[in-house]
Amino acid sequence: MNYVPPDNDLGHGGRVVTKEVMSQRNLWLFVSFIILPVALVIGGMYMSKLFRQLNSSQLQAAITSQGESQASSVLSTVSSVPAVPQAEPTSTSAPAAMSGVTNKPAISTAEAASVANIQKPLVVTIKSKDNLKKLFKRNGLNEKDALAILAIKKASSLKNLHAGKKISLTLDATKTKLQVLEYKLDDLTTLVVTARKSGWSVDTKHIKPTTKTKYAAATITGSIYTAGKRAGVPQKLVAQMVNAFSNRVNVKKIHDGDKFALLYNEYTLDGKKVRDSDIAVAELVHKGETHRIVSFTDSYGHTNFYTPQGHSIKPAFERYPVAFNHIGSRFSHARHHPILGTVRAHTGVDLSADRGAPIKATGNGKIVFAGTSGGYGNVVRIKHGIYETVYAHLSRFSNKVYTGGYVKQGDVIGYVGSSGLATGPHLHYELRVNGVPHDPLKVKLPSGQMIASEHRNRFFALSKKVLSQLDSYRKGIVKSES
Repeated sequence: MNYVPPDNDLGHGGRVVTKEVMSQRNLWLFVSFIILPVALVIGGMYMSKLFRQLNSSQLQAAITSQGESQASSVLSTVSSVPAVPQAEPTSTSAPAAMSGVTNKPAISTAEAASVANIQKPLVVTIKSKDNLKKLFKRNGLNEKDALAILAIKKASSLKNLHAGKKISLTLDATKTKLQVLEYKLDDLTTLVVTARKSGWSVDTKHIKPTTKTKYAAATITGSIYTAGKRAGVPQKLVAQMVNAFSNRVNVKKIHDGDKFALLYNEYTLDGKKVRDSDIAVAELVHKGETHRIVSFTDSYGHTNFYTPQGHSIKPAFERYPVAFNHIGSRFSHARHHPILGTVRAHTGVDLSADRGAPIKATGNGKIVFAGTSGGYGNVVRIKHGIYETVYAHLSRFSNKVYTGGYVKQGDVIGYVGSSGLATGPHLHYELRVNGVPHDPLKVKLPSGQMIASEHRNRFFALSKKVLSQLDSYRKGIVKSES
Protein backbone atom coordinates (compact mmCIF):
# COMPACT_ATOMS: atom_id res chain seq x y z
CA MET A 1 0.00 0.00 0.00
CA ASN A 2 1.40 3.37 -0.99
CA TYR A 3 2.03 6.11 1.46
CA VAL A 4 0.13 9.33 0.67
CA PRO A 5 1.83 12.43 2.13
CA PRO A 6 0.01 15.57 3.11
CA ASP A 7 -0.86 18.04 0.37
CA ASN A 8 2.14 20.24 1.07
CA ASP A 9 4.48 17.27 0.43
CA LEU A 10 3.17 16.69 -3.04
CA GLY A 11 5.68 17.46 -5.73
CA HIS A 12 6.75 16.69 -9.20
CA GLY A 13 3.58 17.95 -10.74
CA GLY A 14 1.44 16.47 -8.03
CA ARG A 15 2.76 12.94 -8.41
CA VAL A 16 2.60 10.61 -5.47
CA VAL A 17 6.08 10.24 -3.92
CA THR A 18 7.00 6.67 -3.17
CA LYS A 19 9.60 5.41 -0.66
CA GLU A 20 12.00 4.65 -3.52
CA VAL A 21 11.79 8.25 -4.72
CA MET A 22 12.47 9.47 -1.19
CA SER A 23 15.57 7.30 -0.96
CA GLN A 24 16.96 8.62 -4.23
CA ARG A 25 16.33 12.18 -3.11
CA ASN A 26 18.14 11.58 0.19
CA LEU A 27 21.13 10.07 -1.64
CA TRP A 28 21.50 13.12 -3.91
CA LEU A 29 21.21 15.43 -0.94
CA PHE A 30 24.04 13.54 0.79
CA VAL A 31 26.24 13.78 -2.30
CA SER A 32 25.45 17.47 -2.80
CA PHE A 33 26.03 18.63 0.77
CA ILE A 34 28.77 16.28 2.04
CA ILE A 35 30.89 14.55 -0.61
CA LEU A 36 30.96 17.34 -3.21
CA PRO A 37 32.33 20.05 -0.85
CA VAL A 38 35.01 17.64 0.40
CA ALA A 39 36.01 16.83 -3.18
CA LEU A 40 36.18 20.54 -4.01
CA VAL A 41 38.40 21.23 -1.00
CA ILE A 42 40.80 18.37 -1.84
CA GLY A 43 40.86 19.38 -5.50
CA GLY A 44 41.47 22.99 -4.56
CA MET A 45 44.39 22.02 -2.34
CA TYR A 46 45.93 19.95 -5.15
CA MET A 47 45.47 22.74 -7.69
CA SER A 48 46.94 25.30 -5.26
CA LYS A 49 50.04 23.13 -4.80
CA LEU A 50 50.32 22.71 -8.58
CA PHE A 51 50.11 26.48 -9.14
CA ARG A 52 52.72 27.17 -6.45
CA GLN A 53 55.13 24.68 -8.05
CA LEU A 54 54.54 26.22 -11.46
CA ASN A 55 55.19 29.75 -10.26
CA SER A 56 58.22 28.69 -8.18
CA SER A 57 59.80 27.21 -11.31
CA GLN A 58 58.99 30.39 -13.20
CA LEU A 59 60.60 32.41 -10.40
CA GLN A 60 63.84 30.40 -10.56
CA ALA A 61 63.97 30.65 -14.34
CA ALA A 62 63.43 34.40 -14.11
CA ILE A 63 66.27 34.84 -11.58
CA THR A 64 68.61 32.76 -13.72
CA SER A 65 67.88 34.49 -17.02
CA GLN A 66 67.00 38.06 -16.13
CA GLY A 67 68.28 38.69 -12.60
CA GLU A 68 66.74 40.27 -9.58
CA SER A 69 64.35 42.66 -11.36
CA GLN A 70 62.60 39.81 -13.22
CA ALA A 71 62.40 37.80 -10.00
CA SER A 72 60.57 40.68 -8.32
CA SER A 73 58.01 40.69 -11.15
CA VAL A 74 57.38 36.96 -10.82
CA LEU A 75 57.07 37.28 -7.03
CA SER A 76 54.38 39.89 -7.62
CA THR A 77 52.54 37.46 -9.90
CA VAL A 78 52.76 34.70 -7.31
CA SER A 79 51.29 36.91 -4.60
CA SER A 80 48.27 37.68 -6.81
CA VAL A 81 47.29 34.00 -7.31
CA PRO A 82 44.39 32.93 -5.02
CA ALA A 83 45.24 30.38 -2.32
CA VAL A 84 42.48 28.04 -3.63
CA PRO A 85 41.89 28.50 -7.38
CA GLN A 86 38.62 27.89 -9.19
CA ALA A 87 37.92 24.21 -9.91
CA GLU A 88 38.34 24.47 -13.66
CA PRO A 89 40.39 22.52 -16.20
CA THR A 90 44.12 23.29 -16.18
CA SER A 91 45.33 25.13 -19.28
CA THR A 92 47.14 22.94 -21.75
CA SER A 93 49.89 25.60 -21.98
CA ALA A 94 51.02 25.00 -18.38
CA PRO A 95 52.81 21.69 -19.01
CA ALA A 96 54.62 23.20 -22.00
CA ALA A 97 55.79 26.16 -19.91
CA MET A 98 57.00 23.88 -17.13
CA SER A 99 58.81 21.70 -19.65
CA GLY A 100 60.64 24.74 -20.96
CA VAL A 101 61.69 25.82 -17.44
CA THR A 102 63.32 22.49 -16.63
CA ASN A 103 65.72 22.96 -19.54
CA LYS A 104 67.19 26.14 -17.97
CA PRO A 105 69.76 26.06 -15.10
CA ALA A 106 68.07 27.03 -11.85
CA ILE A 107 69.87 28.57 -8.87
CA SER A 108 69.39 27.33 -5.33
CA THR A 109 67.12 29.03 -2.82
CA ALA A 110 70.18 30.22 -0.88
CA GLU A 111 71.69 31.74 -4.01
CA ALA A 112 68.40 33.41 -4.91
CA ALA A 113 68.27 34.90 -1.42
CA SER A 114 71.86 36.10 -1.82
CA VAL A 115 70.96 37.86 -5.09
CA ALA A 116 68.02 39.53 -3.40
CA ASN A 117 70.14 40.63 -0.43
CA ILE A 118 73.13 42.37 -2.01
CA GLN A 119 74.60 44.68 0.62
CA LYS A 120 76.01 48.14 0.05
CA PRO A 121 79.82 48.03 0.44
CA LEU A 122 81.23 49.15 3.78
CA VAL A 123 84.10 51.59 3.17
CA VAL A 124 86.67 51.50 5.98
CA THR A 125 89.52 53.99 6.51
CA ILE A 126 92.80 52.37 7.53
CA LYS A 127 94.15 53.60 10.85
CA SER A 128 97.75 53.99 11.98
CA LYS A 129 99.37 50.61 12.81
CA ASP A 130 96.39 48.79 11.31
CA ASN A 131 96.73 45.36 9.77
CA LEU A 132 94.11 43.22 8.03
CA LYS A 133 93.46 41.11 11.12
CA LYS A 134 92.77 44.17 13.30
CA LEU A 135 90.59 45.68 10.59
CA PHE A 136 88.48 42.50 10.31
CA LYS A 137 88.06 42.23 14.08
CA ARG A 138 86.95 45.87 14.37
CA ASN A 139 84.26 45.32 11.74
CA GLY A 140 82.88 42.04 13.12
CA LEU A 141 84.55 39.72 10.61
CA ASN A 142 86.38 36.45 11.21
CA GLU A 143 90.08 37.07 11.89
CA LYS A 144 90.91 33.62 10.44
CA ASP A 145 89.62 34.84 7.07
CA ALA A 146 92.13 37.71 7.22
CA LEU A 147 94.98 35.26 7.85
CA ALA A 148 93.80 33.00 5.01
CA ILE A 149 93.76 35.95 2.60
CA LEU A 150 97.22 37.14 3.67
CA ALA A 151 98.59 33.65 3.04
CA ILE A 152 97.85 34.09 -0.69
CA LYS A 153 100.92 35.38 -2.56
CA LYS A 154 98.89 37.64 -4.88
CA ALA A 155 97.45 39.42 -1.81
CA SER A 156 100.87 40.37 -0.39
CA SER A 157 100.13 44.10 -0.78
CA LEU A 158 97.56 43.72 2.02
CA LYS A 159 100.39 42.96 4.46
CA ASN A 160 101.44 46.62 4.51
CA LEU A 161 98.34 48.78 4.77
CA HIS A 162 98.82 52.54 4.53
CA ALA A 163 97.06 54.75 7.07
CA GLY A 164 94.48 57.02 5.47
CA LYS A 165 93.77 54.75 2.51
CA LYS A 166 90.41 52.98 2.25
CA ILE A 167 89.25 49.37 1.94
CA SER A 168 85.80 48.45 0.57
CA LEU A 169 84.12 45.47 2.27
CA THR A 170 80.98 43.90 0.78
CA LEU A 171 79.30 41.69 3.39
CA ASP A 172 76.52 39.09 3.28
CA ALA A 173 72.99 39.73 4.59
CA THR A 174 74.07 38.84 8.15
CA LYS A 175 76.92 41.38 7.95
CA THR A 176 79.28 38.81 9.50
CA LYS A 177 80.81 37.21 6.41
CA LEU A 178 82.97 38.90 3.80
CA GLN A 179 81.96 38.48 0.16
CA VAL A 180 84.23 40.96 -1.63
CA LEU A 181 87.20 43.08 -0.53
CA GLU A 182 88.59 45.88 -2.74
CA TYR A 183 91.82 47.75 -2.02
CA LYS A 184 92.99 50.51 -4.35
CA LEU A 185 96.72 50.12 -4.92
CA ASP A 186 96.97 53.26 -7.05
CA ASP A 187 94.79 55.36 -9.34
CA LEU A 188 94.77 52.66 -12.01
CA THR A 189 94.99 49.40 -10.06
CA THR A 190 92.64 47.77 -7.55
CA LEU A 191 93.17 44.49 -5.68
CA VAL A 192 89.96 42.41 -5.52
CA VAL A 193 89.49 39.50 -3.07
CA THR A 194 86.34 37.40 -3.59
CA ALA A 195 84.84 34.66 -1.39
CA ARG A 196 84.39 31.33 -3.18
CA LYS A 197 83.11 27.95 -2.03
CA SER A 198 86.65 26.63 -2.30
CA GLY A 199 88.26 29.56 -0.46
CA TRP A 200 89.39 32.98 -1.68
CA SER A 201 90.28 34.23 -5.13
CA VAL A 202 92.56 37.24 -5.63
CA ASP A 203 92.61 39.31 -8.81
CA THR A 204 93.95 42.68 -9.91
CA LYS A 205 91.58 45.03 -11.69
CA HIS A 206 93.27 47.49 -14.03
CA ILE A 207 91.71 50.67 -15.34
CA LYS A 208 93.07 51.62 -18.75
CA PRO A 209 94.02 55.32 -18.74
CA THR A 210 94.27 57.72 -21.63
CA THR A 211 97.88 57.87 -22.86
CA LYS A 212 99.44 61.06 -24.18
CA THR A 213 102.91 61.22 -25.71
CA LYS A 214 104.84 64.16 -24.24
CA TYR A 215 107.90 65.79 -25.78
CA ALA A 216 110.21 68.18 -23.95
CA ALA A 217 113.44 69.88 -25.02
CA ALA A 218 115.59 72.71 -23.71
CA THR A 219 118.89 74.49 -24.09
CA ILE A 220 120.64 74.47 -20.74
CA THR A 221 121.35 77.71 -18.91
CA GLY A 222 122.33 77.45 -15.27
CA SER A 223 121.73 73.77 -14.47
CA ILE A 224 120.03 70.87 -16.18
CA TYR A 225 117.47 70.78 -13.35
CA THR A 226 116.53 74.43 -13.88
CA ALA A 227 116.27 73.90 -17.63
CA GLY A 228 114.11 70.81 -17.08
CA LYS A 229 111.74 72.72 -14.81
CA ARG A 230 111.35 75.53 -17.36
CA ALA A 231 110.56 72.94 -20.04
CA GLY A 232 107.84 71.39 -17.86
CA VAL A 233 109.65 68.09 -17.36
CA PRO A 234 108.59 66.28 -14.14
CA GLN A 235 111.43 66.43 -11.62
CA LYS A 236 111.47 62.63 -11.35
CA LEU A 237 112.29 62.36 -15.06
CA VAL A 238 115.02 65.02 -14.92
CA ALA A 239 116.72 63.01 -12.16
CA GLN A 240 116.27 59.82 -14.19
CA MET A 241 117.86 61.45 -17.23
CA VAL A 242 120.83 62.77 -15.20
CA ASN A 243 121.41 59.37 -13.62
CA ALA A 244 121.22 57.57 -16.98
CA PHE A 245 123.67 59.91 -18.73
CA SER A 246 126.09 60.01 -15.76
CA ASN A 247 127.68 56.81 -17.06
CA ARG A 248 128.34 58.47 -20.44
CA VAL A 249 129.36 62.02 -19.47
CA ASN A 250 130.39 63.97 -16.37
CA VAL A 251 127.03 65.58 -15.61
CA LYS A 252 128.70 67.97 -13.16
CA LYS A 253 130.44 69.57 -16.14
CA ILE A 254 127.31 70.10 -18.23
CA HIS A 255 127.42 73.82 -19.14
CA ASP A 256 125.38 76.54 -20.78
CA GLY A 257 124.61 75.77 -24.40
CA ASP A 258 124.30 71.99 -23.91
CA LYS A 259 120.90 70.62 -24.96
CA PHE A 260 118.56 67.78 -24.08
CA ALA A 261 115.34 66.30 -25.54
CA LEU A 262 113.15 63.42 -24.41
CA LEU A 263 109.87 61.56 -24.93
CA TYR A 264 107.66 60.05 -22.23
CA ASN A 265 104.00 59.15 -21.70
CA GLU A 266 101.50 60.96 -19.51
CA TYR A 267 98.56 58.93 -18.22
CA THR A 268 95.21 60.60 -17.48
CA LEU A 269 91.91 59.34 -16.11
CA ASP A 270 88.71 61.34 -16.64
CA GLY A 271 90.85 64.28 -17.74
CA LYS A 272 93.00 64.17 -14.58
CA LYS A 273 96.70 63.32 -14.70
CA VAL A 274 97.45 60.22 -12.64
CA ARG A 275 101.14 59.60 -13.38
CA ASP A 276 104.00 59.76 -15.87
CA SER A 277 105.87 56.87 -17.43
CA ASP A 278 109.64 56.51 -17.32
CA ILE A 279 111.64 58.11 -20.10
CA ALA A 280 111.06 56.30 -23.41
CA VAL A 281 113.98 57.88 -25.27
CA ALA A 282 116.31 60.80 -24.53
CA GLU A 283 119.34 62.57 -25.94
CA LEU A 284 121.93 64.91 -24.49
CA VAL A 285 124.20 67.12 -26.58
CA HIS A 286 127.31 67.82 -24.47
CA LYS A 287 130.32 69.70 -25.89
CA GLY A 288 128.95 69.10 -29.39
CA GLU A 289 128.73 65.31 -28.92
CA THR A 290 125.29 63.64 -28.99
CA HIS A 291 124.48 60.85 -26.52
CA ARG A 292 121.23 58.87 -26.74
CA ILE A 293 119.49 56.32 -24.54
CA VAL A 294 116.49 54.04 -25.16
CA SER A 295 114.34 52.37 -22.49
CA PHE A 296 113.59 48.68 -23.04
CA THR A 297 111.72 46.05 -21.00
CA ASP A 298 112.69 42.45 -21.74
CA SER A 299 110.43 39.40 -21.65
CA TYR A 300 111.30 38.85 -17.98
CA GLY A 301 110.00 42.28 -16.97
CA HIS A 302 113.44 43.85 -16.45
CA THR A 303 113.69 47.45 -17.63
CA ASN A 304 116.98 49.14 -18.45
CA PHE A 305 118.43 51.91 -20.60
CA TYR A 306 120.56 51.03 -23.60
CA THR A 307 122.50 52.88 -26.27
CA PRO A 308 120.93 52.71 -29.76
CA GLN A 309 123.59 50.09 -30.53
CA GLY A 310 122.20 47.80 -27.80
CA HIS A 311 124.78 48.27 -25.03
CA SER A 312 123.56 48.73 -21.47
CA ILE A 313 124.34 52.20 -20.13
CA LYS A 314 125.32 50.50 -16.90
CA PRO A 315 129.09 49.91 -17.20
CA ALA A 316 130.47 46.39 -17.09
CA PHE A 317 132.41 47.43 -13.96
CA GLU A 318 131.68 49.73 -11.06
CA ARG A 319 134.57 52.02 -10.25
CA TYR A 320 134.58 51.39 -6.49
CA PRO A 321 133.80 48.13 -4.63
CA VAL A 322 133.23 49.70 -1.20
CA ALA A 323 132.00 52.90 0.44
CA PHE A 324 135.34 54.28 1.65
CA ASN A 325 136.39 57.17 3.87
CA HIS A 326 139.58 58.11 2.05
CA ILE A 327 142.29 56.69 -0.21
CA GLY A 328 145.19 55.38 1.87
CA SER A 329 147.67 54.43 -0.87
CA ARG A 330 147.40 54.83 -4.63
CA PHE A 331 148.59 52.67 -7.50
CA SER A 332 152.39 52.94 -7.81
CA HIS A 333 155.31 51.14 -9.43
CA ALA A 334 157.55 52.05 -6.46
CA ARG A 335 156.07 52.55 -3.01
CA HIS A 336 157.65 52.35 0.45
CA HIS A 337 155.89 49.46 2.21
CA PRO A 338 154.69 50.67 5.65
CA ILE A 339 155.32 47.30 7.33
CA LEU A 340 158.17 45.66 5.39
CA GLY A 341 160.06 48.95 5.01
CA THR A 342 161.07 48.14 1.44
CA VAL A 343 160.34 49.87 -1.84
CA ARG A 344 158.14 47.77 -4.06
CA ALA A 345 155.30 48.12 -6.57
CA HIS A 346 151.82 48.74 -5.21
CA THR A 347 149.63 47.14 -7.86
CA GLY A 348 146.32 48.38 -6.54
CA VAL A 349 144.64 51.06 -4.47
CA ASP A 350 144.00 51.02 -0.71
CA LEU A 351 140.49 52.24 0.21
CA SER A 352 140.26 53.00 3.93
CA ALA A 353 136.82 52.08 5.29
CA ASP A 354 135.07 51.10 8.51
CA ARG A 355 135.77 47.61 9.75
CA GLY A 356 132.96 45.28 8.65
CA ALA A 357 131.81 47.48 5.76
CA PRO A 358 130.43 45.29 2.92
CA ILE A 359 132.61 44.76 -0.13
CA LYS A 360 130.82 44.25 -3.47
CA ALA A 361 131.92 42.61 -6.71
CA THR A 362 132.50 45.34 -9.29
CA GLY A 363 131.40 43.11 -12.17
CA ASN A 364 129.88 39.77 -13.13
CA GLY A 365 132.35 36.91 -13.04
CA LYS A 366 133.69 33.60 -11.68
CA ILE A 367 135.52 33.32 -8.37
CA VAL A 368 138.89 31.75 -9.14
CA PHE A 369 140.16 31.95 -5.56
CA ALA A 370 138.67 32.63 -2.13
CA GLY A 371 141.00 32.01 0.83
CA THR A 372 144.15 33.18 2.59
CA SER A 373 147.23 34.20 0.60
CA GLY A 374 150.34 35.58 2.37
CA GLY A 375 150.40 39.37 2.81
CA TYR A 376 146.97 39.68 1.12
CA GLY A 377 145.37 37.93 4.09
CA ASN A 378 141.83 36.89 3.26
CA VAL A 379 141.50 37.52 -0.46
CA VAL A 380 138.97 37.01 -3.28
CA ARG A 381 139.96 36.92 -6.96
CA ILE A 382 137.27 37.15 -9.64
CA LYS A 383 137.74 36.50 -13.37
CA HIS A 384 135.70 38.62 -15.84
CA GLY A 385 136.89 37.48 -19.29
CA ILE A 386 140.12 39.35 -20.01
CA TYR A 387 139.70 41.28 -16.74
CA GLU A 388 140.44 40.15 -13.19
CA THR A 389 139.66 41.93 -9.89
CA VAL A 390 141.36 41.31 -6.54
CA TYR A 391 139.93 42.16 -3.07
CA ALA A 392 142.38 41.76 -0.15
CA HIS A 393 142.66 42.13 3.68
CA LEU A 394 139.04 41.01 4.25
CA SER A 395 137.93 40.34 7.82
CA ARG A 396 135.69 37.52 6.59
CA PHE A 397 133.98 36.20 3.46
CA SER A 398 130.31 36.28 2.54
CA ASN A 399 128.70 32.88 3.16
CA LYS A 400 127.84 32.69 -0.56
CA VAL A 401 131.46 33.01 -1.70
CA TYR A 402 133.54 29.96 -2.64
CA THR A 403 136.18 29.06 -5.22
CA GLY A 404 134.46 28.15 -8.47
CA GLY A 405 131.28 30.08 -7.67
CA TYR A 406 129.76 32.88 -9.75
CA VAL A 407 128.86 36.41 -8.68
CA LYS A 408 126.96 39.31 -10.19
CA GLN A 409 127.89 42.96 -10.10
CA GLY A 410 126.91 44.35 -6.70
CA ASP A 411 126.91 41.01 -4.84
CA VAL A 412 128.52 41.22 -1.39
CA ILE A 413 131.64 39.02 -1.38
CA GLY A 414 133.15 39.94 2.01
CA TYR A 415 133.73 42.58 4.69
CA VAL A 416 136.46 45.13 5.36
CA GLY A 417 139.21 44.05 7.75
CA SER A 418 142.98 44.10 8.28
CA SER A 419 144.04 40.51 7.69
CA GLY A 420 147.53 39.88 6.22
CA LEU A 421 150.05 42.73 6.12
CA ALA A 422 147.84 45.71 6.96
CA THR A 423 148.20 48.60 9.38
CA GLY A 424 144.45 49.10 9.76
CA PRO A 425 141.06 48.24 8.26
CA HIS A 426 141.00 48.90 4.54
CA LEU A 427 140.42 47.18 1.19
CA HIS A 428 143.28 46.59 -1.22
CA TYR A 429 141.64 46.54 -4.67
CA GLU A 430 143.31 45.58 -7.97
CA LEU A 431 142.13 45.54 -11.58
CA ARG A 432 144.14 43.49 -14.07
CA VAL A 433 143.75 43.39 -17.87
CA ASN A 434 145.17 40.25 -19.48
CA GLY A 435 147.11 39.66 -16.25
CA VAL A 436 148.69 43.15 -16.19
CA PRO A 437 147.78 45.44 -13.22
CA HIS A 438 146.21 48.82 -14.09
CA ASP A 439 145.30 51.78 -11.88
CA PRO A 440 141.66 51.07 -10.83
CA LEU A 441 141.00 54.81 -10.47
CA LYS A 442 142.13 55.77 -13.97
CA VAL A 443 141.67 52.79 -16.27
CA LYS A 444 138.96 53.21 -18.91
CA LEU A 445 136.21 50.80 -17.99
CA PRO A 446 134.55 48.73 -20.74
CA SER A 447 131.12 49.75 -21.97
CA GLY A 448 127.99 48.03 -20.79
CA GLN A 449 127.10 44.54 -21.86
CA MET A 450 125.30 43.95 -25.15
CA ILE A 451 121.59 43.20 -24.83
CA ALA A 452 120.84 39.46 -24.76
CA SER A 453 120.56 37.91 -28.23
CA GLU A 454 117.00 36.71 -27.56
CA HIS A 455 115.83 40.34 -27.19
CA ARG A 456 117.85 42.02 -29.94
CA ASN A 457 115.33 41.93 -32.81
CA ARG A 458 112.59 43.45 -30.66
CA PHE A 459 114.97 46.01 -29.15
CA PHE A 460 116.34 47.27 -32.48
CA ALA A 461 112.81 47.60 -33.90
CA LEU A 462 111.77 49.65 -30.85
CA SER A 463 114.96 51.73 -30.90
CA LYS A 464 114.45 52.67 -34.56
CA LYS A 465 110.82 53.64 -33.91
CA VAL A 466 111.34 55.88 -30.84
CA LEU A 467 114.42 57.60 -32.24
CA SER A 468 112.46 58.43 -35.39
CA GLN A 469 109.65 59.83 -33.23
CA LEU A 470 112.13 61.95 -31.27
CA ASP A 471 113.53 63.39 -34.52
CA SER A 472 110.00 64.16 -35.78
CA TYR A 473 109.10 66.04 -32.59
CA ARG A 474 112.37 68.00 -32.63
CA LYS A 475 111.87 69.06 -36.24
CA GLY A 476 108.28 70.10 -35.50
CA ILE A 477 106.80 67.48 -37.82
CA VAL A 478 104.83 66.14 -34.86
CA LYS A 479 103.54 68.24 -31.96
CA SER A 480 103.47 67.14 -28.33
CA GLU A 481 99.96 66.17 -27.20
CA SER A 482 98.46 68.74 -24.86
